[in-house]
Amino acid sequence: MYNIKMKDKKFWEEYNKLNKEQKEAVDAIDGPVMVVAGPGTGKTKILTLRIANILRKTDTSPEQILALTFTDSSASGMRRRLSEIIGPSAYRVSINTFHGFANNVIKRFPEEFPRIIGSKNITEIDQIENIEKIILREKLEYLKPSGDPIFYVRSVLQGINSLKREGVSVDGFEKIIKEEEVAFSNIPDLYNKEGVLKTKYEKVKKQINKNKELCLIYKLYEDILAEKRLYDYSDMIMEVLRALSTNKTLLLMLQEEHQYILADEHQDTNNAQNKIIEALASYHGNPNVFVVG
Repeated sequence: MYNIKMKDKKFWEEYNKLNKEQKEAVDAIDGPVMVVAGPGTGKTKILTLRIANILRKTDTSPEQILALTFTDSSASGMRRRLSEIIGPSAYRVSINTFHGFANNVIKRFPEEFPRIIGSKNITEIDQIENIEKIILREKLEYLKPSGDPIFYVRSVLQGINSLKREGVSVDGFEKIIKEEEVAFSNIPDLYNKEGVLKTKYEKVKKQINKNKELCLIYKLYEDILAEKRLYDYSDMIMEVLRALSTNKTLLLMLQEEHQYILADEHQDTNNAQNKIIEALASYHGNPNVFVVG
């Protein structure tokens, strides 16, 4: 059992300040736990006390605990609070932002990330310039209005970034669009008696066609990043997610390392980040996942 007796007094001081429900959350060591609470109700405090409690009650080492949050300041604040309870061992607990965690995985296992290793981060200005070049070069009908051919540049960039945040690759987006097309074609009253598309469905068809063009731009944008050895901010998450989905050995190694997973401000997680939590926790039928939000 990991020994933190030197700081037990501080643990009990903080623990005794909790209400009944907060104590239940801290004491729920094993299995999945979700804590739902409003702003300023001590969510991060509960998370750090639970980490301390895991170390008090189990033989888990600090390195086997993974705590994820959203900003560097939140991560450093959580570590500082934890160090007040368990001392220097707080610096052995893996407390990271999601991007920090992804970056550490990439640095530790560079051979698994040939797409991103040795590449440099692309700036937003370069992102816009590359998307502008693609739009001007390609024959597009819906995302290249004749009056202002680059009108949709920022919207396209926002769309690509949103897809990446949701963990949707180019192939995944193509699949979604094909499913939308099938569903659209199966609408029973799609056409009027003259065989003309009904007005109420024209907007839906236009959106599908816009998505098809967005998918093309997304693919060409990714090709440019690969060719120029560049990556954008979301690519770290996407690459780790891809590796966890395709490399069972890597996934098992990381699952073995992280016996307890805790996520602060879970309401802010996007789909890609959530998929990483799910992948790390997927080994056990009753995973030790603790989310606060």
